[in-house]
Amino acid sequence: MPWSRGAVSDRYEMVRLFEEGWPKSDLADRFGVSWRTVHEWIGRYAAEGEAGLVERSRRPHSSPTRVSEALAEELIELKRKYPEFGPAKLIELFPGRSEAPMVASTAGGILKRAGHVRARRRRRRTVACGAPLITVPGAGHTMTAEHKGQFRLGEQQLCYPLTICDPASRYILAIDALESTRGELARPVFERVFHEYGLPHQIVTDNGPPFCNVTALGGLSELAKWWIKLGIEVLRIEPGKPQQNGRHERMHRTLKASATRPPSPTMRAQQNRFDAFRKEFNEIRPHEALGQRPPASAWVAYGRQMPRRVLDPFYGDEFEIRRVRSNGQVKWKGELVFVSDVLIGETVGFRQNAEDAWELYFGQMRLAFWDERKRLLIGYKRGKRNRGKGISEEGKRV
Repeated sequence: MPWSRGAVSDRYEMVRLFEEGWPKSDLADRFGVSWRTVHEWIGRYAAEGEAGLVERSRRPHSSPTRVSEALAEELIELKRKYPEFGPAKLIELFPGRSEAPMVASTAGGILKRAGHVRARRRRRRTVACGAPLITVPGAGHTMTAEHKGQFRLGEQQLCYPLTICDPASRYILAIDALESTRGELARPVFERVFHEYGLPHQIVTDNGPPFCNVTALGGLSELAKWWIKLGIEVLRIEPGKPQQNGRHERMHRTLKASATRPPSPTMRAQQNRFDAFRKEFNEIRPHEALGQRPPASAWVAYGRQMPRRVLDPFYGDEFEIRRVRSNGQVKWKGELVFVSDVLIGETVGFRQNAEDAWELYFGQMRLAFWDERKRLLIGYKRGKRNRGKGISEEGKRV
């Protein structure tokens, strides 16, 4: 007959049989416990009687690491101030302390008992397959840009937030509330960012306007053309694969929860909320990937300054250069070949890569190739560049 460790009656029966002369080893076998357990309960009964057979609390008499009520209240106040922060971030924000006064699990228990923890639906983990591998050596190298999904303000006007970030440091360079996704509204934002922070080596975007023009050769838009003339490499994620720019998308999720629900009544009021969110995100909010430090601690300025004059792209000696005419055509191999309305007045370069094939470039962007046999300019499919698994640092696949 196995013994249930919580049953006082079983322990009393064990003591009774011991008094009748049963050896402790036989009692251990009968009740399914160790010899030491039998010895302990018999000793307690001899010292305390039946009261000794009651299970005692295992809670220690003292806890040197127990959090004081004042410290717990300080944690709860931080949670009220930063409701979107979890315990791991909050413990890094205690004022006047060089290190966290408690571990994240302890802080989580305090917040849960105080009713400040909401149960979240578990998200299904997904894996990105066939994404472009985009190398980010570190901070001050790459920018990511995107239009967060539009939403309607209280006055019924639509707001299209344009966000620009440094993916390595997670530093937000701009969040601007715009009236549409038109390139003429986005360009002044980038001009301000370039003047203030410098020019990146590359910009990563999705395939939506104003970053990509689906009707133009190579998807080249007016905004992307300007970036290329500034010496910036333009990279796009694959269509329909936002997870390839996951760091930017994760920031958007936080932005949506913190600064758009509910939306502000006017565009000016919404911009004020965006500015406050950006300051908190950059300077206060700890980031797990940065060792629970805010993005401002990892931010590095871009090395190149915005030039006073934008020049034509440079082409090496291996290129044959043509200037695009007012009708979007160039003269090539004795024929007038239509290239793009976006490139009117710009120079393009042809580089031979086979006996009967030439590649067409604008700056460092390859747009199409010329098939000599077919006498035809064929555009490259978007999203087929550099197979890999999304943005990485130091060339690692993530």
